[in-house]
Amino acid sequence: MGRLLQEGRDTYVTVVAYSSRRPDPFVNVQRELDELRARYREVVQDLAVMKSKVDNRKKLSVAEVARIRRFSKEGRSQAWIADRFDLNRATVSRIVRGIYHPV
Repeated sequence: MGRLLQEGRDTYVTVVAYSSRRPDPFVNVQRELDELRARYREVVQDLAVMKSKVDNRKKLSVAEVARIRRFSKEGRSQAWIADRFDLNRATVSRIVRGIYHPV
């Protein structure tokens, strides 16, 4: 509270001021946000390292690739071939067209 003298009379004025002793509530939020962003960057980097170490693609032998192409030439659908070899249909298409495992 502050005190103000006006025209010879005492008039009291309530001073509503932000005290510097009170912490800004958004300072903590900003700090937490900065910490989360830093942690996120660390996790993304860790994930990239882990992905580079693991290759989970199914490996097909030369004989399997030949069978896939032979089945395709015999008229089997790519969906049937994909189910038989547990592959994605797009993968079968790319093998048949020579994009994967070039002839």
